Amino acid sequence: MNLNSLQLLKKLFQTVLADGELETDVTTTGEYAALLSDSDRSNIASEIRSCIESDSIALDEIGTEANRWFGSEEEAREWLQSLLSAIDQASASADAITVLDSNGTPLLEGDSVTVIKDLKVKGGSSDLKRGTLVRKIHLTSDPGLIECKVDGSVLVLKTEFLKKS
Repeated sequence: MNLNSLQLLKKLFQTVLADGELETDVTTTGEYAALLSDSDRSNIASEIRSCIESDSIALDEIGTEANRWFGSEEEAREWLQSLLSAIDQASASADAITVLDSNGTPLLEGDSVTVIKDLKVKGGSSDLKRGTLVRKIHLTSDPGLIECKVDGSVLVLKTEFLKKS
Protein backbone atom coordinates (compact mmCIF):
# COMPACT_ATOMS: atom_id res chain seq x y z
CA MET A 1 0.00 0.00 0.00
CA ASN A 2 1.52 3.30 -1.14
CA LEU A 3 0.69 6.41 0.90
CA ASN A 4 1.09 8.68 -2.14
CA SER A 5 -2.28 7.40 -3.36
CA LEU A 6 -3.89 8.25 0.01
CA GLN A 7 -3.67 12.05 -0.05
CA LEU A 8 -6.07 12.85 2.81
CA LEU A 9 -4.40 10.34 5.12
CA LYS A 10 -0.98 11.68 4.19
CA LYS A 11 -2.20 15.24 4.92
CA LEU A 12 -3.51 14.07 8.32
CA PHE A 13 -0.10 12.58 9.13
CA GLN A 14 1.91 15.57 7.94
CA THR A 15 -0.17 18.42 9.34
CA VAL A 16 -2.33 17.24 12.21
CA LEU A 17 -0.27 14.49 13.82
CA ALA A 18 3.21 15.74 12.91
CA ASP A 19 3.99 17.43 16.22
CA GLY A 20 1.64 15.54 18.53
CA GLU A 21 2.24 12.74 20.96
CA LEU A 22 1.07 9.18 20.35
CA GLU A 23 -1.21 9.41 23.41
CA THR A 24 -3.14 12.39 21.97
CA ASP A 25 -3.45 11.13 18.37
CA VAL A 26 -7.03 9.90 18.81
CA THR A 27 -8.24 13.15 20.37
CA THR A 28 -6.42 15.30 17.84
CA THR A 29 -7.74 13.24 14.93
CA GLY A 30 -11.30 13.49 16.26
CA GLU A 31 -11.04 17.26 16.61
CA TYR A 32 -9.63 17.54 13.09
CA ALA A 33 -12.34 15.28 11.67
CA ALA A 34 -15.05 17.39 13.29
CA LEU A 35 -13.83 20.36 11.23
CA LEU A 36 -13.95 18.47 7.93
CA SER A 37 -16.88 18.36 5.56
CA ASP A 38 -18.93 15.15 5.49
CA SER A 39 -17.40 14.10 2.18
CA ASP A 40 -13.80 14.69 3.35
CA ARG A 41 -14.52 12.80 6.59
CA SER A 42 -15.95 9.92 4.58
CA ASN A 43 -12.99 9.94 2.17
CA ILE A 44 -10.33 9.93 4.89
CA ALA A 45 -12.19 7.14 6.70
CA SER A 46 -12.21 5.05 3.51
CA GLU A 47 -8.48 5.71 3.01
CA ILE A 48 -7.77 4.47 6.55
CA ARG A 49 -9.99 1.42 6.00
CA SER A 50 -8.17 0.55 2.80
CA CYS A 51 -4.85 0.88 4.61
CA ILE A 52 -6.06 -1.37 7.46
CA GLU A 53 -7.47 -3.97 5.06
CA SER A 54 -4.36 -3.96 2.88
CA ASP A 55 -2.28 -7.13 2.95
CA SER A 56 0.90 -5.15 3.35
CA ILE A 57 1.04 -1.92 5.29
CA ALA A 58 4.19 0.03 4.55
CA LEU A 59 5.27 0.45 8.18
CA ASP A 60 8.31 2.49 7.32
CA GLU A 61 6.28 4.84 5.12
CA ILE A 62 3.50 5.28 7.70
CA GLY A 63 6.04 5.72 10.47
CA THR A 64 7.98 8.30 8.48
CA GLU A 65 4.94 10.31 7.38
CA ALA A 66 3.22 10.22 10.78
CA ASN A 67 6.46 10.51 12.77
CA ARG A 68 5.50 7.28 14.60
CA TRP A 69 7.32 3.96 14.88
CA PHE A 70 5.62 0.59 15.07
CA GLY A 71 7.12 -2.76 16.00
CA SER A 72 4.70 -4.79 13.90
CA GLU A 73 1.97 -4.51 11.29
CA GLU A 74 -0.59 -5.42 13.95
CA GLU A 75 0.49 -2.47 16.11
CA ALA A 76 0.16 -0.13 13.10
CA ARG A 77 -3.29 -1.56 12.28
CA GLU A 78 -4.47 -1.00 15.87
CA TRP A 79 -3.25 2.60 15.75
CA LEU A 80 -4.99 3.20 12.42
CA GLN A 81 -8.16 1.55 13.80
CA SER A 82 -8.14 3.96 16.78
CA LEU A 83 -7.83 6.90 14.35
CA LEU A 84 -10.71 5.50 12.29
CA SER A 85 -12.84 5.20 15.44
CA ALA A 86 -12.16 8.86 16.26
CA ILE A 87 -13.21 9.90 12.74
CA ASP A 88 -16.36 7.75 12.90
CA GLN A 89 -17.21 9.27 16.28
CA ALA A 90 -16.77 12.78 14.86
CA SER A 91 -19.11 11.85 12.01
CA ALA A 92 -21.73 10.56 14.42
CA SER A 93 -21.56 13.67 16.59
CA ALA A 94 -21.71 15.96 13.54
CA ASP A 95 -24.83 14.13 12.38
CA ALA A 96 -26.37 14.34 15.86
CA ILE A 97 -26.18 18.14 16.15
CA THR A 98 -29.50 19.73 15.35
CA VAL A 99 -29.64 23.51 15.15
CA LEU A 100 -33.06 25.01 15.90
CA ASP A 101 -34.33 28.56 15.49
CA SER A 102 -36.39 30.41 18.11
CA ASN A 103 -39.56 28.55 17.03
CA GLY A 104 -37.95 25.11 17.12
CA THR A 105 -37.61 24.83 13.34
CA PRO A 106 -34.46 22.98 12.23
CA LEU A 107 -31.86 25.13 10.47
CA LEU A 108 -29.62 23.75 7.74
CA GLU A 109 -26.38 24.96 6.16
CA GLY A 110 -27.16 27.76 3.67
CA ASP A 111 -30.63 28.60 5.00
CA SER A 112 -31.95 32.14 5.27
CA VAL A 113 -33.07 33.49 8.63
CA THR A 114 -34.73 36.65 9.92
CA VAL A 115 -33.63 38.51 13.05
CA ILE A 116 -36.55 38.71 15.53
CA LYS A 117 -35.08 41.31 17.89
CA ASP A 118 -32.81 44.35 17.55
CA LEU A 119 -29.30 43.16 18.35
CA LYS A 120 -26.27 45.21 19.33
CA VAL A 121 -23.20 44.27 17.31
CA LYS A 122 -20.07 44.25 19.45
CA GLY A 123 -17.33 46.25 17.76
CA GLY A 124 -19.70 47.35 15.01
CA SER A 125 -20.91 50.83 14.16
CA SER A 126 -24.55 49.85 13.70
CA ASP A 127 -27.04 47.47 15.25
CA LEU A 128 -28.79 44.57 13.55
CA LYS A 129 -32.44 45.59 13.24
CA ARG A 130 -35.46 43.35 13.76
CA GLY A 131 -36.63 41.90 10.44
CA THR A 132 -33.15 41.84 8.87
CA LEU A 133 -32.88 38.93 6.44
CA VAL A 134 -29.63 36.96 6.72
CA ARG A 135 -28.87 34.62 3.82
CA LYS A 136 -26.55 31.64 3.51
CA ILE A 137 -25.95 30.90 7.19
CA HIS A 138 -23.12 28.60 8.27
CA LEU A 139 -23.71 26.12 11.08
CA THR A 140 -21.10 25.82 13.82
CA SER A 141 -20.28 22.98 16.19
CA ASP A 142 -22.38 24.80 18.82
CA PRO A 143 -26.10 24.23 18.14
CA GLY A 144 -26.92 27.60 19.74
CA LEU A 145 -24.81 29.66 17.32
CA ILE A 146 -24.61 30.28 13.56
CA GLU A 147 -22.13 32.23 11.47
CA CYS A 148 -23.24 34.61 8.75
CA LYS A 149 -22.21 37.64 6.72
CA VAL A 150 -24.07 40.90 7.17
CA ASP A 151 -22.93 43.97 5.21
CA GLY A 152 -19.58 42.30 4.53
CA SER A 153 -18.86 41.49 8.19
CA VAL A 154 -18.81 37.96 9.55
CA LEU A 155 -21.04 37.68 12.60
CA VAL A 156 -21.86 34.91 15.05
CA LEU A 157 -25.52 35.03 16.09
CA LYS A 158 -27.46 33.15 18.72
CA THR A 159 -30.21 31.05 17.21
CA GLU A 160 -32.66 32.16 19.91
CA PHE A 161 -32.89 35.54 18.11
CA LEU A 162 -33.53 34.08 14.66
CA LYS A 163 -36.38 32.48 12.77
CA LYS A 164 -36.15 30.51 9.55
CA SER A 165 -37.30 32.43 6.48
